Amino acid sequence: MLDGFSAAEASARVALARARTGGEPIADLPEPFSLVVDLSSEPVGGRWLRGAATLAALCGAALLFFPGSDPFSAAMAQTIEPTQQFQLNAMLGGGEKPRKAYQFPADPEAAAKPAVASDQTDVRVQGAVTDGLYWSLRNAGVSPRIAADYLHALSTRIDVGSDVAPYDRFDLVISKSAGQPLEYAALHRVDGPDVELLKWNAGGKIDWFDTDVSGVERSAGLMAPVAGRITSGFGMRFHPILHYTRMHAGIDFGAAWGTPIVAAADGTVVAAGYGGGYGRQVQIAHGSGIVTLYGHMSSIAASPGEPVRQGQVIGYVGSSGLSTGPHLHFEVKVNGTPVDPMTVRMQSRQEISGPARQAFNERLKQLMAIGKA
Repeated sequence: MLDGFSAAEASARVALARARTGGEPIADLPEPFSLVVDLSSEPVGGRWLRGAATLAALCGAALLFFPGSDPFSAAMAQTIEPTQQFQLNAMLGGGEKPRKAYQFPADPEAAAKPAVASDQTDVRVQGAVTDGLYWSLRNAGVSPRIAADYLHALSTRIDVGSDVAPYDRFDLVISKSAGQPLEYAALHRVDGPDVELLKWNAGGKIDWFDTDVSGVERSAGLMAPVAGRITSGFGMRFHPILHYTRMHAGIDFGAAWGTPIVAAADGTVVAAGYGGGYGRQVQIAHGSGIVTLYGHMSSIAASPGEPVRQGQVIGYVGSSGLSTGPHLHFEVKVNGTPVDPMTVRMQSRQEISGPARQAFNERLKQLMAIGKA
């Protein structure tokens, strides 16, 4: 026997040496364990199955951890050129306004102090966001009702939960008249275009209007409901899950999980909840028999009966329902019949022009003079 080894180990080493030098063959020598197997040469068996499982696990991990990966949408991508009616670049209603360079305050503590000024008819409150937008308003002396009205006005343009950064500056004007209604709501932002809204009576309807011309005179086209490219168009297609050809009643936008989804046009939410193959969905009625549908959401940010404005966040991209991966399914129905969203024209929003526009500008100028020497 070999010195330094047990009897069993010594016998095994002698048998292995004989096999390597042409001696007696080794009977029933166990094969070494390994997760890495050459699948092209290995016969189908336990080792081959183990290697195939390892390869599948590695591929799954790569897809899971690769940022922005959406192999399902890419596999069936079908690029569709946008038409003039479908404004893919009009996201969140702020694309036209020029971006102003933001100057971070040299003295943050001084910048955080609210400024309150008034004239004979109105009160203006300004300040910086330091403890969340709502509580910053409350710390500046704004009542809970006015703070809620302010947040609701801004939510028609941005997501007030995620699109507000520290030291963004709020600016609002409250009337001294009975009921003390909010008249002006603005947010000067660090990481995005400013939001400036003035309440105005246009054609007998009181509404919030952007203070810049491009915002007030909005187009009649549908806004793209999400920031992403179109991956599947309207019409007959081979369904990636059901594996047969059927009508695709809308268009799909490829987008990352959690991307905000906005209303394509002004309207009223008529449904918000789980809807079978659509998963979590929202439906919005726009008048004249037109309804838009937004499917496969991860979460919903709108309620039935709620009025919404074009560009207002109504939910977030997900993969609920009959879906192969995160994306938005977007439909337009006219009197209950699905139509190609790329061809739909909406009724124009009330515009301010002529003498009414001049009066609008004069009122804005008056409010912006409050608190200035």
